[in-house]
Amino acid sequence: MFSLNSDSDIPDDIPSHLVAPLEIMPSKQGLPTAKEGGKMLHSLYNPLREAEQAARGAKSSITDCYGCAFFSFGLGYTALSYATLFPNDTIILVENDPRYFFTALSLVDWSPIFSVKNCIIALGTGIDSVVSLIEKTGGIKHTVLLENPAQSAHSADYFSALHSLLERNRRKIEINASTLEKFSKLWLKNTCKNLDYLKTLDGISIFSDSCPPSLPAVILAAGPSLQEVLPHLAQIKKRAILIAVDTALRACLRAGVEPDFVVLADPQYYAYRHIAGLSSPSSILITESAAYPAVFRFKCKKIIMCASLFPLGHYIESKIGSKGELVAGGSVSTTAWDFARFIGAKEIFCAGLDLGYPHFQTHIPGSTFEENIHTKSGRLSPAEKLTSALLFGADIQKESDYKGESILTDSKMKMFAWWFESKAEEFKKTIKNYTLSENSLKIPNFAVKSIEELLCRPELSSQKEEFFKRAGNVQFPYEGGIGNDHDCLPKTCETSFERAPVKAMSEQFSPSKAETFDTALQNLKDGLEELYATAKKGISLAEQGLISKNPKDFLNNLAKIDSKILHSEYKEIASLVFPSEKKLAAIFENLTPMGDEIKFSFQKSKIIYKELMKGIQLYRKYL
Repeated sequence: MFSLNSDSDIPDDIPSHLVAPLEIMPSKQGLPTAKEGGKMLHSLYNPLREAEQAARGAKSSITDCYGCAFFSFGLGYTALSYATLFPNDTIILVENDPRYFFTALSLVDWSPIFSVKNCIIALGTGIDSVVSLIEKTGGIKHTVLLENPAQSAHSADYFSALHSLLERNRRKIEINASTLEKFSKLWLKNTCKNLDYLKTLDGISIFSDSCPPSLPAVILAAGPSLQEVLPHLAQIKKRAILIAVDTALRACLRAGVEPDFVVLADPQYYAYRHIAGLSSPSSILITESAAYPAVFRFKCKKIIMCASLFPLGHYIESKIGSKGELVAGGSVSTTAWDFARFIGAKEIFCAGLDLGYPHFQTHIPGSTFEENIHTKSGRLSPAEKLTSALLFGADIQKESDYKGESILTDSKMKMFAWWFESKAEEFKKTIKNYTLSENSLKIPNFAVKSIEELLCRPELSSQKEEFFKRAGNVQFPYEGGIGNDHDCLPKTCETSFERAPVKAMSEQFSPSKAETFDTALQNLKDGLEELYATAKKGISLAEQGLISKNPKDFLNNLAKIDSKILHSEYKEIASLVFPSEKKLAAIFENLTPMGDEIKFSFQKSKIIYKELMKGIQLYRKYL
């Protein structure tokens, strides 16, 4: 047995500062093995056989496995076995302390690892970057995570944080999949109805990086603490760009202030209800093509669009030009923050971003949410009872605010907080983030600033004028206004404004752009019809194969059908309303078992083709 802890045992070709504190010894098979902290990192008898078993077990632990991420690796035996057994898979080697990597290289031949098609080595890499690597190479659902606690004990905190971040991303993926399954038909319907606006309205790109360095942005969310800011909002507007989320607009108008921007990114009807019946003539509304159609009747200074989050919008924008991308974080507040980043704000202040229930309040008084609670309340179900059901639900958790005191929150809002935390870390060199309330859920990398500190700053009217001038001379779809001294809140929540005529708005666009849009739309319709015909042909072939005595005769033709669908430019668009993997698996489980595996696959193919045709039929209905 020999130790790498003493200089005399260090190989000549490895510098001492690159040596890990491992106790190295020969196994009974003659290969080197290692011990650290009194625990063996590999088998003392046969480390290769142990590694091969671990590699095979990892590969079989998940379906559709495309790769493996090793969270530390000891001397690398399991990674070597995995690379030898599955050379077409992606291998990601994660090690927080580079000494362990170089020590392993000095003792074991890693040639099989370096010979695989895709090998990524992440040494001392931030956990956000590691998660991004996994998502981009195979995805969390299709990458097995392999960790031996003895091998990763030297960086236990690092790998624990990495696991936590991966779990957050798993939950996000699950939520996104559930949301897609629930609302995909609505998104399809809305986008089809709003397609003309992609041709006629400007994108947020007109404001890209146009914010003067000294001009901050203030995000107005609808948490209870927004109430503290409202009395000072008029003065704050003179010193910053005000970006209000849709749920906060009503409160801003009650305070007599129209935000510079209003963000509405949720396609659901209830999101439109937050602005229904309101008008803000000096505000610019930011929305996207999947928004509820009535959103585009909102009376404001101008409506601009961010890039669509959905395949149909993506396709059209790929032909006529992107509107400007905003990262989706699951909340309209995250979209508002990302718009502030997009315009180039170097300081972002957040008001009402409570992400919890400070003082047992859910929303700012007078919000649509609170009004709905009072509307639903009755003698046997008063507003207090309905609010309590939310405050003390099964998912409620206690966390800390900026003062270190307890605040009630839930897993969904904690996920939003993590999004802000990750973005603050990502842009920490260029953006300073502040909160105007110390009673909100604490977000790391966000500092507390008092309202008074913001108000002590000089007015920046000239900088704001410069900011809006940089967007160019743009004709606004709507003119006129109600002014801040008028009652902005009609008694009815239904808007009385007529839809702005698309033809009139499109006059500001060149004929070539309109022609490109029309061509793209016609190509889309033709492409979907071709996909429909291909899927229909696939069903016919599958049915023939099911009754044939020689089903193998149909395999090649069905493979051609599948290849044509998979390589179609319009596949992603048509599959927006396609069943999720989970739902599709449940459908397959209900199929009548067949002794012939080939015929059973024909049954599955029929279902897939039929679901594809259903999606295309929806496009036929709304386009």
